[in-house]
Formats: sequence, structure tokens, C-alpha cells
Amino acid sequence: VLNQKKEYDQLINERDILSAQLIRRNDELALLYEKVKIQTNTLKKGEVQYKQRLEDLRHLKIKLQDTQRELDSIKDGTVDVSGISKELAQKDKELLHEKVKVKALSEELQNPLNVHRWRQLEGSDPGAFELVQKNELLQKRLIKKTE
Repeated sequence: VLNQKKEYDQLINERDILSAQLIRRNDELALLYEKVKIQTNTLKKGEVQYKQRLEDLRHLKIKLQDTQRELDSIKDGTVDVSGISKELAQKDKELLHEKVKVKALSEELQNPLNVHRWRQLEGSDPGAFELVQKNELLQKRLIKKTE
């Protein structure tokens, strides 16, 4: 019995040691799970921030392209100033030429040199009765077409 008691005490002692080890292991496991959870949350936050930075980068690239297009447009506009000034000079000459033409035609209209250029057109205005008849005829035609 004494031997069994010793063996029993050893088993109880071993059980207590294993139980304590199990508790420590469970605590360690809980701590590891907590660390994994924290790391996962940190990773998710990092991914969100990374995606946000990618989106910011995309917006900045678009803005850079727009600014580059605007700069190119401004450069093209400054180069074309000489062409515009030449075109303006040409249009001024055309305007002066047209003004001279208008002045000459106005003077000719005031003092016609060729009086035989115009001729009297012959014709007569229809009477009121004829206009009323024609109007009625046209209204009848319109009614027939719409039916």
C-alpha cells in the first residue's frame, strides 16, 4: 500500500506539473493568438494605408499629366504668337481692302455712272378679291392633304 501511495503521490505530482505546464502552454498560446490578432490588424491597417497611398499616387500621376498637357498647350500657344500676329496683319490688310471697296461702291451708288444698268420690272399686284379666292383654294388643298 505504501508503494501504491508513493506511486499515487508521484502520479498526482506529475499530474499537477503537467496541469501547470498545460496552463502555461495555454497562456502562451493565448498570448500568441493575441499577437497574431494584433499583427493581422496591423497588416490590415498597413494594406489600407498602402492602397490609399497607391490611390494618392494615381491621382498625383493624373494631375501631373494634366499639368504637363497644360504646360505643352501653353508652350504651343507662345510659339504660335508669331503666326497669330502674321495672320492679324493679313486680316488688317483684307479689312482695309474691303473698306476701300465699300467706299467705292457707296460713291457709285450715290452717283451712278451707268444709268442703263437698271430696268423697270413690269408686273401688277392682284386685287383683294383674287387674293381671297387664292387663299380659299390653298386652304382647301391643305385640308385635303391633311385628311
